[in-house]
Amino acid sequence: MKPANKVLLDLLESSNISVRSNDELIGKVETAIVADDKTRKENGDELLRRKPHLATIPRAELSRQMQVNLWDVLHTLGRATALSWRGAGRGLAERWGSLKYNQALEGGDNAFLGLTDEGRQIAEQYKNLQSSELGVGFALTLAKHMLGQRFPEHSVTIVPADTALRAGWALTSRDKGHKVKYRYRPQYFAEVWRTGEPSLVIPIASKGNHGNAATSAGQLASASVHAEAVHVGEWNDTPSPLFSTELPPDGTVTVHALQAPGHGGWLVSPSGETEPNLDASVLS
Repeated sequence: MKPANKVLLDLLESSNISVRSNDELIGKVETAIVADDKTRKENGDELLRRKPHLATIPRAELSRQMQVNLWDVLHTLGRATALSWRGAGRGLAERWGSLKYNQALEGGDNAFLGLTDEGRQIAEQYKNLQSSELGVGFALTLAKHMLGQRFPEHSVTIVPADTALRAGWALTSRDKGHKVKYRYRPQYFAEVWRTGEPSLVIPIASKGNHGNAATSAGQLASASVHAEAVHVGEWNDTPSPLFSTELPPDGTVTVHALQAPGHGGWLVSPSGETEPNLDASVLS
């Protein structure tokens, strides 16, 4: 075991991660969508609604090799899950809980992040949780960077989608209110805002795995379903980034990222008023 001061210093050390967003990835995601639709038809299941168009994310907004430090990733994860109701703790306890991954990854200056022996030897029943939560941390870290590049001099706030949607809809059988009979929805919303201006709300779909690029392509195909569930403004005009973080046992962290482009998401009424009726239905 590392001494505590070494662990804390490692959290602040910058490392590289790979970001994959290209036409080849779009092709693999489209192939995964075709395969899923075919399986659903053969089983007599209803086809899922998806974002109709996926595009790459420009290098100017998301470099294909990015420097991050583990503290930023885990801090972003902790803040994002503090209101999610997904863990045993609440609030501050959830934020501290994210530090359980402080020795699961290692990198270093001019090196790429990858799983440590401890990260690889995690018990089988916790692997999905590890890849899912670390996927959230990397996805939201990159999403905040991307939106910061796209909207300079704005703030970006991350909110769990279920927390926001639960204010108007019953998302589970235990909740009270208008029932939602559609189980797919984005994992998070990013609010891009500046004082005195309308906010932009962007759904974010995040996945994670311990597999390979093919696994991530399938996850992005699924993410396009989750992101499609919420529309703000004109139908199918709500922008949404989709992320799948690959945490291979013997490789480096790679975030596969695409976007559903659009000009919607602004919290303004059709007439341009800056105080719209926020109780209007946004979830189909």
